[in-house]
Amino acid sequence: MNRLFHRANYRVSASGGLKNPSFEDWPSAAKQSEAMFPELVTDLLKGGYKVSFNAPGHSMYPTIMANETVVVGPVEPSAIHKGDIVLFRSNGSLVAHRVMGVVKDDKANEYSTLLKSFCLDEGPSASESVQSLFFILRGDAARTFDEPVTSEQVLGKVISLERNGKIINPYGLKHKLACWAHRWAARLKRYLFFFYNHKRM
Repeated sequence: MNRLFHRANYRVSASGGLKNPSFEDWPSAAKQSEAMFPELVTDLLKGGYKVSFNAPGHSMYPTIMANETVVVGPVEPSAIHKGDIVLFRSNGSLVAHRVMGVVKDDKANEYSTLLKSFCLDEGPSASESVQSLFFILRGDAARTFDEPVTSEQVLGKVISLERNGKIINPYGLKHKLACWAHRWAARLKRYLFFFYNHKRM
């Protein structure tokens, strides 16, 4: 690990790594920086460092809001449990989703159909694939599972969030209750909107 990285915690920016590009170079500089970001995060986490960055997207809403700061720490795949939020590599991108299930052996039949659907004909058989450690993941706002993730793809575990200047434990009871209330409020709002429009017709 480069001696420049001597602290135990880093704030990583998707635009960090390129210094003061000129206006004309901005599009290429942005693309280069975006490509470097997953590699930088991967190297830091594999080196045993924590990283923090703004998480784009809405796939973990309302647990993680768009552009909210997340702190990710290194984790051993064997220490990951159902309910954890893990950061993993998928097609060169970084994704943070919740673990819905851990498949350790062929006795875990709950997700066998999902695993088989992603097995290639020329690859290992479904029974051989299940012998490895797989994680079944899904975004909190999604209705479908992700493609099963191997232990080699997992980089770290989300350990905290920063919202409005406050540090939040995403696994704490207070945050879980707040997310539950937020979901039910959104459902009630949709129901009232539908009911109101239906009565006007």
